[in-house]
Amino acid sequence: MTLIAEGVKKSYNNRLVLKDINLLVEPHEFVCILGNSGGGKSTLLNLLAGFIKPDEGDIKVNGTKITRPSKERGVVFQDHALFPWYTVIENIAFGPIVQGVPKQEALKKAINYLELISLVEYAHHYPTQLSGGMKQRVGIARALAGEPEILLMDEPFGALDLFTRENMRSELTRIWKELKPTIIFITHDIAEAIYLADRIIVIKNGVVAAEIPINLPRPRNYHDPEFGKLMEEIGENFMN
Repeated sequence: MTLIAEGVKKSYNNRLVLKDINLLVEPHEFVCILGNSGGGKSTLLNLLAGFIKPDEGDIKVNGTKITRPSKERGVVFQDHALFPWYTVIENIAFGPIVQGVPKQEALKKAINYLELISLVEYAHHYPTQLSGGMKQRVGIARALAGEPEILLMDEPFGALDLFTRENMRSELTRIWKELKPTIIFITHDIAEAIYLADRIIVIKNGVVAAEIPINLPRPRNYHDPEFGKLMEEIGENFMN
């Protein structure tokens, strides 16, 4: 699915958060929205999800205007937001059941996604019995179980420790390569954006400050000189 934003503006309490945002995201593309805190990244994601509406401009998927949330756009938040009273498999099956999938079929589907995230043995555990990284993997599986065309991710690894965060980046890359959804990933971490993205869109002071294609081969190496060069260029030109 092709996502297009045209002339999008959004204000809160008379404060302009986003102005004249124009985006084009192609099917199966992995795009990172990069910017400092308070720059409007999460507001943009909420607009793309349909949780809020722009003051001006349109956001369309395959030519249809976004006016509300839709199962075609799954969302993963920084807080995994799992239901603590449901087991892991029940959390993953919840979305398909709500969409009308019979329970047994939804549970079979949930097992498939547990295999994808390598957590089948934790199917009947509760979220409190999982590590932070495991919870986020379940959160990703739950979003994917709804079979969205577009996966929107709002700094999903921000609360994890460094080692777990790096592992999760590798896991997400693997899942994306296997399933090929379109991913729009919000982050303030330059290295994370370079590691994950086909293209980085820098949001600064409420506008698109740059669009940077990332042509490094995958899997990416943080110690690659080209990786370091990109980090330096993006940091100096757009993140100060």
